[in-house]
Amino acid sequence: MGRQTLLELNKATRFDLELVSDFSRTKVLHEQGMAMNGLFRTLWIVCVGGLLCSGLVGCSALATALWITGGADVKPEYDGFKEKKVAVVARPVVSLAYRDAHVDKELARRVRAILVNRVPKGQWIDQQKVEEWMDEHEWETFPEVGKGVGADLVIGIEIEDFGLYKGQTVHQGTASLRVAVYDCNTNQKVYEKTLGDLSYPPNSVVPTSDVPETVFRREFVSILAEAVARLFHSYDPHDLWALDPKSLR
Repeated sequence: MGRQTLLELNKATRFDLELVSDFSRTKVLHEQGMAMNGLFRTLWIVCVGGLLCSGLVGCSALATALWITGGADVKPEYDGFKEKKVAVVARPVVSLAYRDAHVDKELARRVRAILVNRVPKGQWIDQQKVEEWMDEHEWETFPEVGKGVGADLVIGIEIEDFGLYKGQTVHQGTASLRVAVYDCNTNQKVYEKTLGDLSYPPNSVVPTSDVPETVFRREFVSILAEAVARLFHSYDPHDLWALDPKSLR
């Protein structure tokens, strides 16, 4: 092979190596850029989420932000139901027991129905069995009911406030709930959460002439049940939309 041919081969080799080096540098810069974009994207979600949930804009907008950015599932606050027999019990304060009869049973039934589907690892005691025991016995504490129906754990829901009207001619549901989980063997409370100042629809009202009370009541109880059940199962943040006003007409 001649001297000139060798020189040309060396030049070609150096050129190829330079191309490989340039490509490697470009790939590294690209990967660094993607990482920074991911960081800025995460910081943007945190900042916007903080503003929205502080009440400056509204949590419906937060749902929009999470939908755009693909937020991860929200984890349950308590998930100790695996292979446990669990009862769901709700009771109102005394004044509500006469004003809004049976709202406690409606709420407990709906909460259990959701959890049966969303938390299959738990063994959910039949609601009719729970209601029959409550009707046939005098009881004061949630663990008493749990023990009576053979439960390991009981979800106790105290209905501290419940209303369906904002005025004589318009519906707006309001409620305050205190939710707790009790270990029936020790009578100890293992989890507690207060859901206060709940309202539906949150920023509007529904004329009573458009929607019968029975229909509005059923819808509002379903909304409350969703709020309670989400304490115990993971859910897609996109589903925050489900807490916005629905069309009842």
